[in-house]
Amino acid sequence: MSDLPREKLLKYGPKNLTIDELLAIIIRKGTKEKSVFEISKEISKEYSLKDLFSMDIEQLCEISGVGKVTAITLKAVFELGIRFHKEALKKDNLKLDSPDKVYDLLYDEMVFLDKEMVKCISLNSKLNPISIDTISIGTANHSILHPRDIFKTAIKNNAISILIVHNHPSGDSEPSMLDYEITKKIEKSGDLLGIKLSDHVIIGKSEYYSFKIGRKVIRNG
Repeated sequence: MSDLPREKLLKYGPKNLTIDELLAIIIRKGTKEKSVFEISKEISKEYSLKDLFSMDIEQLCEISGVGKVTAITLKAVFELGIRFHKEALKKDNLKLDSPDKVYDLLYDEMVFLDKEMVKCISLNSKLNPISIDTISIGTANHSILHPRDIFKTAIKNNAISILIVHNHPSGDSEPSMLDYEITKKIEKSGDLLGIKLSDHVIIGKSEYYSFKIGRKVIRNG
């Protein structure tokens, strides 16, 4: 008889488990109609990890075999993954001196959102991140952004310079006219306050647009 998922993880490590098996560990129990293994296989067949990541608790609970406790556990697991990724990248020696590094830092957190989110990264004199703050959450195709909110956060963090990052839920990182206009306003406000706008990066699906370099960059993952 083959090892059960928990025993297999203990014996071989988590990397040797399939997605079905990892989900079975999280779900823990089956229903009267289906075993936990049948449920986990159905979920992994119908939904990608990206799908599960983007769902809220109510949507997860609509999946057959997933109750509220399992839905909460899944959201917690995904959030831990995001925080681990950010913690690993936000070491003191992380220097955000290129849009590639900004993309790598926030891609996992922002690319699957169904609304535009604006973040401000406050930087010290060595371009190390002091703080990453969510400034606003808008609609599917419009962010709510005002320079006042950005620089209030930057001043609070004693930032020398800042990076603005937002996502386009459509997946296309090409900036809108509004994106151009707000970037100019932020840049001018920063000049007056002595806090430089290092870049404004728009995250799309496997791509980003950097105002600093003035073009779209395609990334594989």
